[in-house]
Amino acid sequence: MPFSTLFKSVAAIGLTIAVAACSGGGASSSSSGGSGGSSASSSVPSYVFTPAPSATWGTRSVTFNAAQAAAFAASAEFRASDASCATVGCGVTPTGTQSAAFVLHGVNWAHSAGLTGAGETIAIVDDGFRLSHQEFAGKTINSTGALPDEGHGTFVASLAAGVKDGAGMHGVAPGADLHLTSFAPTGAGFDIANVTTGTLAAAGLNAVAQNNSWGFEVSSLNLQTYLSNNPGATTAQGLNATLGYGSGNWQAYLNALDSFQNTGVIVWALSNNNSLTSGDVMAALPHFEPRLAEAWIAAANGYFEVNGSGDITRAVRLSAACGLAAKFCLAGDGITTAAWNGSDTDYRSGFGTSFVAPQVAGAVALLAEAFPDMTPSEWAQRLLASADNSWFAAQGVPVAGTIDYGNGVTHAYSTEWGHGVMDIRAALSPIGSVSVLSGANVSSAERHSLSQSTIVAPASFGDSLSRALEPQQLAVFDALNRAYSVSSASAVQTATATVLPRLPGQASIDQGHDGLNIIHTGDLAGTVTGFAGAGGEASVLSMAGESLLVASIAPVGAVGELATYGFAAEHGAVDNGALAGGGMTLSLPLGSGQVRFGATLAGEQGAVMGLDGGTAFDFGSGSAIGALSLGLEQPVLPGLSLFGRLEYGAVARQGGGSGLVTDFSGLTFSGMEIGASFADALAAGDRLTLSVSQPLRIETGTVEMTRPVARMANGSIINQTASAELASSGREIDLGLSYQARLPNQASFSLGLKHAISAGHVAGQSGSGLMLGYRQGF
Repeated sequence: MPFSTLFKSVAAIGLTIAVAACSGGGASSSSSGGSGGSSASSSVPSYVFTPAPSATWGTRSVTFNAAQAAAFAASAEFRASDASCATVGCGVTPTGTQSAAFVLHGVNWAHSAGLTGAGETIAIVDDGFRLSHQEFAGKTINSTGALPDEGHGTFVASLAAGVKDGAGMHGVAPGADLHLTSFAPTGAGFDIANVTTGTLAAAGLNAVAQNNSWGFEVSSLNLQTYLSNNPGATTAQGLNATLGYGSGNWQAYLNALDSFQNTGVIVWALSNNNSLTSGDVMAALPHFEPRLAEAWIAAANGYFEVNGSGDITRAVRLSAACGLAAKFCLAGDGITTAAWNGSDTDYRSGFGTSFVAPQVAGAVALLAEAFPDMTPSEWAQRLLASADNSWFAAQGVPVAGTIDYGNGVTHAYSTEWGHGVMDIRAALSPIGSVSVLSGANVSSAERHSLSQSTIVAPASFGDSLSRALEPQQLAVFDALNRAYSVSSASAVQTATATVLPRLPGQASIDQGHDGLNIIHTGDLAGTVTGFAGAGGEASVLSMAGESLLVASIAPVGAVGELATYGFAAEHGAVDNGALAGGGMTLSLPLGSGQVRFGATLAGEQGAVMGLDGGTAFDFGSGSAIGALSLGLEQPVLPGLSLFGRLEYGAVARQGGGSGLVTDFSGLTFSGMEIGASFADALAAGDRLTLSVSQPLRIETGTVEMTRPVARMANGSIINQTASAELASSGREIDLGLSYQARLPNQASFSLGLKHAISAGHVAGQSGSGLMLGYRQGF
């Protein structure tokens, strides 16, 4: 049989006006982790996202550097791999800007992330190699059998892994080592036994890719026809009938290729005969031998033109079509310059699938370096699923079908171009949606979308969660199960500190009458705990939204008073959440003033102290809250009284445990306010209040998480458990002024001023607010 390589030469109406300003803030740090090599810069903050985290918060690990990518793309050694269609005689009349192979395939972006293929081995099966060429200097090179000194194999090997040293050109994976095998070690023709032995030897070295830029000028339809006519025949028997060399030899070789896929991806160049619309027999082998489809990529060649943004505007196929190999086929630019065997500094230009395939093999080495915890099948899938097929419609390329890679990732392919043009940058980036996984294996773990993985922390928590979770790395996974490392604190969205003051309330238990009182209020805390409506933010009940309060007031002895109450409220911080409970306040005389002892018990639904971690973190489905308070109000002069109030409580988590948070306990909280109230300050019936307060603040707590930090090649998720104490960096202190005056015809005017120090319980953050209010009763 003729044999040839594929080298082709060459109830009230209210009006409120509010103004607020906030400055300062806690420092945010930057961190990156994972397995993607070094990165030169990153501007992505590691926590405190305002507004809420977007779908990109979990996309770091392989970090690209745009400036370095541009510099690499412009460097002489990088561009030395370019070649002109006119120079190599590819037969296409240009109408626009011809693409540059390494730029089109995104090699510069991978190198900007620090990836070179270092530590990986690429196997090359070809005619022969000039081992002394400068492009192989310093590399570890293993071989099987004799290696003739040939130009084609030298060209191919340098495109895959030529060294980056400032001289000549360099390969896609310049840091990779090589294993070399000749298909014709004696120069007497195809030696299938030597290729089989070399394939097994490369597998023994854990080579991550085997490049095959050789084959037979035989259509895949020939093998298909034989197997159709001989239903009981094996693929090996069909190859022997089609190509010769013995069924046993082919069976041994197919077994060797299958074994190689345990460590690496088989890359096979299609024929350069562009009349073979169904592909050639060797590149399409997985179509006939499905076990080989596990990690196999066929490579087609084309001439491409691009616009100023790098988008493909013209595509002309120069090789056989992907044909029966379409489902596992990539296209690329094989018009290149690389090493030749004329001397140790010899270089030639050419075109063909022979020069697309080694670029794919080099890309596999880059992915293997970046993602050592993935399998060869997964590396191949990433390259196929991320290929650029965006130009199919504009170029009139019909879509033959779509591959479903799972978890919502699908990719269209054509019989001519396969999945499209290789895009290494896209293959290194997250593919599909990024999720947080909880479970033991990527195939069975529960997937939580980023929208379900945001920790929404109310201001009472300050920056305690961010500080507690910042040191804990978390693996998030794209749809093809690549783990990207981020800080757990990246998921925290802390509520913006409220610097607007609360205006004095209109109703309170104080103003109730003996017996049963029913009050509808939007300020439950102020209604229950305030002194004639003052206060509120210092109480745990400040979490309540619109509330219905039922209170019973009864005298205690001659001078005391006991108010008992129950309430049901919407949650002010959580959608579809609720608060319900009850309490009591005992007021007793103290000199000319009074002292108050209060107790509250409440049940919370939908969150824990307003904290919502979605399904991924799951802090709990609710909580039981208990609080004690002590208040004092003491007149000191006519119209002037001093007041103070302290609240302290504890929280018990209810539910939870199905997410990453395995323990959330020891939660305590506090709030306080002191101040002075002036009656008839400016006019009869008005009230001026000056106050110093600390709004509700989480004082203590422990959060324990069992979180994914990495994965194994077999898909097992490595989970790590760690706990941290909650401690905000600051304690908010509010300086407040409020004024309320009654106007004629049941109207009233309110004014509030507030300046917050360490706003939101974050050290260094401050803010001021002004609020004006007008109410008209009917």
